[in-house]
Amino acid sequence: MLRIHFTSEDLARVTLGYNSSLPVSEAVMSLQALRRGSGPRFSAWRHAVGKQLPARASLLGSLVPAAGWAPDFLTPGPDHASPTTGAFDAIRATPQRRLTTELRRLSHDRRLPAWAQLLADGDRETLDAVTDTLAAYYDIAVTPFLDRMRAVLDADRTWRVHTMARFGVGAVLAGLHPQMRWEEPVLELPGPPGQGQIDFHLEGRGLLLSAHIFCGSRPRALLNDVGTPVLVYAPAWNPQTGNLVAEPPDTRPRSSTALATLLGRTRAAVLEALASPAGHSTKQLAESLAISPATASEHVTALRDAGLVTSLRQANTVRHTTTNLGTNLISTATGTGGIQLP
Repeated sequence: MLRIHFTSEDLARVTLGYNSSLPVSEAVMSLQALRRGSGPRFSAWRHAVGKQLPARASLLGSLVPAAGWAPDFLTPGPDHASPTTGAFDAIRATPQRRLTTELRRLSHDRRLPAWAQLLADGDRETLDAVTDTLAAYYDIAVTPFLDRMRAVLDADRTWRVHTMARFGVGAVLAGLHPQMRWEEPVLELPGPPGQGQIDFHLEGRGLLLSAHIFCGSRPRALLNDVGTPVLVYAPAWNPQTGNLVAEPPDTRPRSSTALATLLGRTRAAVLEALASPAGHSTKQLAESLAISPATASEHVTALRDAGLVTSLRQANTVRHTTTNLGTNLISTATGTGGIQLP
C-alpha cells in the first residue's frame, strides 16, 4: 500500500493534466499493454500496431517490462511530457548519473543485454538509438489514434472538473479507482502483491492527476524528490468510444423519429451526437456520422445560431456540445430524460 500525505498547500495544488499532444509516457505504457495482451478493448489496436513495429523495437523491449516499473528517464515530467514540449530532447539530455541509477535498479528485476551497459555509462549514440526508436514507436502506437484517445481523455477530464467544482478535491481523489481511499490528509493506493506500506509526503509540491489510456487496472504514482509528483490513473470509458480503432460507420446518420421530423435526419443526428459533456470536434463529428467536415460544420453553425449548441476552443481544437436547451429538446423528443449530472 502507498500512502500519499497532503498538506493544505498540496490540496491547493492538485491539478488535472491536459496535453493536446499525448505524453510519451502513454507510448511507454502502451508498449506494456502490447506485450501483455491485456483486454479486448485494445485487441484491434494491438493488431494494427503489432504489424508495423519499428525495426529496433527490441531496444524498447529490453527496457520496458510487460508489467511493473520502467525507467523514469523514458517518461519526462510535466514540463517536457509530450513531443510538442520537447520530450525526446529531454530524453536525449538525460544525465549519465540518472541513466546509471535507473538501469541498475532495472537490472535487479531482469537481465539486461550487453548494450545496456553502454547506455548506463552515458553513451550518447546508444541513448540516441533508444530515443529514435521510442519516437518511431510513438508515431505508430499513439499518433494515428490520437483523436479517439483524446475523446476518451477529454470526457474523463470534463467529469473530474465537474466533480471537483461540485464536491471538492477529496471527491476527485476518492473517485479515481475503486480501491483508492481518501481520509484527509492521506490518500491510500493499492500496491503490488507483497509490497509493504510506503509513505510519501508531498511537502507542498502538490499532485498532478493524469489520465492515461494505457495505465492498466492499477493507478501509478510517479514520485520523486524533484519536480511535480504525478498520479496516473485509467480514465472512465464511454462505451461509444471504447475502441481505439474506429469501426466502419453507418452510411446514414441515425436519430429519433420525432427529432428527425423536426430538424431533418442529419441535423437531428448531429444534435444527438453532441449531447455529451466532452462534445466533439468538427472532424470527430464528421467521422462518427460519415458526413463531410463541411456538412458537419454547416449543421453545427445552424444549431449554434438556434441556441441548441455551443462551441468552446481548447488549445487548437474547437469542441461542440449541446446547450441546456439542446439537451432538453433531445430529452423531450426521445423521452430519455436527457443527461443528468449530480
